[in-house]
Amino acid sequence: MSAVWPSEGAPVSTAPGRPVAAIVGMGDAYASVANRKDPLQLAAEATYKALADAGIGKHQVDAVFTGRSPWADKRSQWSNIFISHLQMPVRFNSELTLHGAGLNASVALAAQMIGAGRAEHVLCVQSDATELFVDAVAMGAEADADPQFEVPYGPTIPSLYAQAACRYFHEFGITEADLADVAIANQNWGLHHPHAAKGRFGAVDREKVLASPYVSTPLRRWMCSTWGGGTGGALLVTSVEKARTLRSAHAPVYVMGYGSATTHEYLGDRMNMPTCPWPVLGRFPNLTTTATAEAARQAFEMAQLARADIDMVQMSVNFAHMGPMIMEDLGFAEKGRGIEPYRAGRTGVDGDLPTDTNGGWLSFGQPGISCNMDSYIEAVHQLRGTQLGLAPRKRPRTVLVQGSGGMLAAGSVTILGSGT
Repeated sequence: MSAVWPSEGAPVSTAPGRPVAAIVGMGDAYASVANRKDPLQLAAEATYKALADAGIGKHQVDAVFTGRSPWADKRSQWSNIFISHLQMPVRFNSELTLHGAGLNASVALAAQMIGAGRAEHVLCVQSDATELFVDAVAMGAEADADPQFEVPYGPTIPSLYAQAACRYFHEFGITEADLADVAIANQNWGLHHPHAAKGRFGAVDREKVLASPYVSTPLRRWMCSTWGGGTGGALLVTSVEKARTLRSAHAPVYVMGYGSATTHEYLGDRMNMPTCPWPVLGRFPNLTTTATAEAARQAFEMAQLARADIDMVQMSVNFAHMGPMIMEDLGFAEKGRGIEPYRAGRTGVDGDLPTDTNGGWLSFGQPGISCNMDSYIEAVHQLRGTQLGLAPRKRPRTVLVQGSGGMLAAGSVTILGSGT
């Protein structure tokens, strides 16, 4: 594989930088209709697993970061509620509310806090179980749509994303058949994962995807993620030096680089933005290049790695057109040609860039705000060789984890390495 679009300031040769932090504990938890657990139960279960994995006690945790409050437990100060539930006083705790990108960014803040000498162990945790506790269909898009200019017209989340899909089709000639290839690729991974929401439906082909009903034109049912059951995940982060002294159950996973960026909140705001400070996002207004492009530039620059150094990608593809768009924003394809890695089979088991190996948001599902943590958990599993589903033909040494937030509002990228 060769790097096709090095971002401004990013290296084009393999000269990895020094890791900035280490993940020494990981825990995951799952719920379903038959095995109901609320977000606090899922978060607690994942946390105790992560602590045991790292070989430390909860009294040794200095700080806790969560994403925003789960859909299934929308109390304010959720991070405070969580540490109180675990009877775990800490020096600092906070929620990061970059929508789905917040969890990804929490690892970056953990690394910064550790690097500044303000913490030795930082816990990053997220959970949700929307389908089990909330009427997700009735929610509409109130949380992600402008209450003054959008909500009165009754948009749904798919209809807001469909606007970007229509523009992407218009600018680059992408078709529904192309998006079917994304759905097929993700389902080929998801059908092998025990917790993938769409796994039970088996393999799909273009005919089946294109025969599914429209949710919001041009997005058909198989091009949209489903809610799924419930998930929880926890990551215990410490310094590279401290990681060498712990009796962890697994070798550390190293944080090589990270980046994040936010451009707006509501989609109408994005469509009316006249300028943007980051050249990598191109001319504004536009709906086809997201903040992930700037986040990726930062992450690759920090890691001192090129696109060719990445062995695997975990992305936040909630609708099929986001797959090729994010591929482009990450620099794995030229603008307008992000469908090519899917067409060529590069994202599959035998490909050179395995992508969304648990089925991704499209096939694994979105249990709620925990979906970005699901991508992170899958990345750590694959780096460790403990995956719950399929493994690619070659175990990865580097994995890029990307998180999106809101209506194309925020992007976050972290590059992880096994150090082997």
